[in-house]
Amino acid sequence: MASITLRVLHGADRGRVFSRLPTPVTIGREEGNTIQLNDERISRYHLKLQSDHDKIVATDLESTNGTRVNGEEISVRILRDGDMIALGRSLLLVGSPEDIDRRIAELAARQPDGAGVQPQQIRERIDRLVEHHSDVIEDVADVRSPLPSGPPPLPERLSAAQTAELAELLDYVQGVLRRATEVAVLRPGQDRVEVEFAEWQAVLDMQARLAELLRHIADPRGD
Repeated sequence: MASITLRVLHGADRGRVFSRLPTPVTIGREEGNTIQLNDERISRYHLKLQSDHDKIVATDLESTNGTRVNGEEISVRILRDGDMIALGRSLLLVGSPEDIDRRIAELAARQPDGAGVQPQQIRERIDRLVEHHSDVIEDVADVRSPLPSGPPPLPERLSAAQTAELAELLDYVQGVLRRATEVAVLRPGQDRVEVEFAEWQAVLDMQARLAELLRHIADPRGD
């Protein structure tokens, strides 16, 4: 039986991880769904994920506000590890870090000799990106927009251990972002920046880990 892992990057349920759910899976705000999300802009029964010939197929259940996969509105779409599903104010990342690593390696292996990034190079990059695991935006439509203000001030009166722990966390975030910007390409005459799939997934994975951390801080008991 096919299964799927989903990690919530944005929305009221950010930080939740649904690991290896057997298909079919339904997503909505009603109790009867496999995944119930706390989002008033999601329909009662919004999206269905089912397996067909070893593929996971996402079907929008005629939801009021629609479903987007990788930014495109869909009615039916085959899902792959690393895809992003936007519904309501929530954004979900498909696949565990290991699943996404496998897809990165498969994509690299399809490149002709000497073209693109080779699997070993990708593995080395991922290893350098620190360990794998995202955040809040009022509306998914604003995900690509610049944040409206600067970062909040650093907390004061931290102990030496807390200061060191905070520095490690910020160093991790900065390291992932630095690597993604180092390999970004701006084509002459274009206003879009291209980032390779491996680095883009590392940024998303960092987002997912930060979302889990924020959820734990808000509710350390896991209620």
